[in-house]
Amino acid sequence: MMRLSPFDYRDIPGIGAVLLIALAVALLAPIVATGLAAAALVRQPQAQLNWLTLGCAMAALIGQIILFGISRWM
Repeated sequence: MMRLSPFDYRDIPGIGAVLLIALAVALLAPIVATGLAAAALVRQPQAQLNWLTLGCAMAALIGQIILFGISRWM
């Protein structure tokens, strides 16, 4: 990405911590969403929206696992 753009984010002071926090949020968001959806499903298993929310959260988690699994930088 840096080769295609003249913008160099490394010149911004303190950007390393911001990027590290953004990576942590991106990694933890699907896990937290799945946990919250599962808790909502345990509380009200009859609600159709809880099943839909759990399915979407699981799809995001599985997609993230596949994406990070096929990437070579980890």
